[in-house]
Amino acid sequence: MISHLLAHLPHTWSRAALCLGAVAALALPTPAQARPMVLVFHQVGTAGGASLGISPEALRHRVETLRRLGYRFVTSSEAARAPAGERVAVIQFDDGFESVYRLAFPVLRELGVPGTTYVIWSRLNRPGSLSAAQVAELRAAGWEVGTHSHSHAALADLSPGGLRRELAPGEEAGPQTAQCVAYPLNRHDARVRREAARQGLNCGVAGGPPPLTRADPMALPAPAITPWDDTLLPLRTRWGVDARTPLLAAGLLLPALDGLGTAHPLAAPPRTWNAAHYELLGNGLITAAWRGERDTRLAWREGRWSVNLAARRGVGPGQAAYTGLGAALNLAPVTLAAGLDSGGPLVGGALALGGYGEVWARASRVGGEWFWAWGGTLIPVDYVQLSAAQDRAGTQLGLRAALPWQSGEGRPLRVGGGYRWGEGAGPYAELEYRVGSYSVAAEVSRGRRFGVRLTAVW
Repeated sequence: MISHLLAHLPHTWSRAALCLGAVAALALPTPAQARPMVLVFHQVGTAGGASLGISPEALRHRVETLRRLGYRFVTSSEAARAPAGERVAVIQFDDGFESVYRLAFPVLRELGVPGTTYVIWSRLNRPGSLSAAQVAELRAAGWEVGTHSHSHAALADLSPGGLRRELAPGEEAGPQTAQCVAYPLNRHDARVRREAARQGLNCGVAGGPPPLTRADPMALPAPAITPWDDTLLPLRTRWGVDARTPLLAAGLLLPALDGLGTAHPLAAPPRTWNAAHYELLGNGLITAAWRGERDTRLAWREGRWSVNLAARRGVGPGQAAYTGLGAALNLAPVTLAAGLDSGGPLVGGALALGGYGEVWARASRVGGEWFWAWGGTLIPVDYVQLSAAQDRAGTQLGLRAALPWQSGEGRPLRVGGGYRWGEGAGPYAELEYRVGSYSVAAEVSRGRRFGVRLTAVW
């Protein structure tokens, strides 16, 4: 019925309806979603804002503000078990810096607030990091000490063996085993969450805006801090406002408004779009790419469900456009998807590959014809990713690898390349650089065609 109505609307308005509906659902959270409130910091006594540092005075002010707003302070594992709707807050410190013990511990002890610190175990007892004795003292004072992995690796880029190595409890943790994990760089997926549970961890902190429903205990949200949090904190607690909220709104509104009011022919779906995206998905992602055309993708996970949006604009000489929106349900190891796109119904599915990646397929009607596609992503070894996709217009094969540089920050520099047959035929090469959960990539393809892709994950 809905697809029949959309088919009789101008294509630009049906595209706008799909995108604006997603805006209303994803970018405008309700008051009940701002719980639990997790504030994540790294160093104490350094600059605030994007550096994730905070001064002792600012820390005291944040605690007092949340108390006035009716929040009760708990540890990460207590927040994961808290009843739905209860106002609980977590003060979290990642990386295990020594300044947490020296500057934050006295402030929180005076205020009667338990903290949670996530330790990179390979750095324990090193200069500038917590010592084993300090970890024991924090635990004795009611703090929770969780794991931030063994070496601060980008967990979503690891093979099953690498995940076991990074998440397995080690001797450095002492006699008390960690209950929770804070995923380094906010990068995780279903493979990472499953391995964390296998290693005896019962909660995880993933970063990002709050969910629309109850938070997943293995992926608790932790909205990104900003330099303006002294002012924004009441808004964040009530509405779930996060530093990524403008990105979500822009990523959805721009495709909806792009070409609005002007008739455009229908384009085919993006070749590499997986409408059943789940196995390699964290809590969400948004990506915007410009490569002769404009390509926006958004994915949002709620428990076993995910919502996946793809929008193409400015395709070919006729400036064709496409919008697709699918809802997927994970029934491990299979994920099934259904939805609507610019031409009518959309179906898809994916199959997990035992922790090494996934294969997927998709079909939809565009212009009265069925368009199909299939593809897959394989992670055979740590920091190496193979990808393939094929549709009626052509085939694409790719390889991406992280350079062994700054391994303690998840190897942020990536190089890759591949070949396309059919539409856009020819070789291509790409270079990607990551800063935490954000990345920028540049691509050069045949004929010196240049493209840029921006991505945020959580």
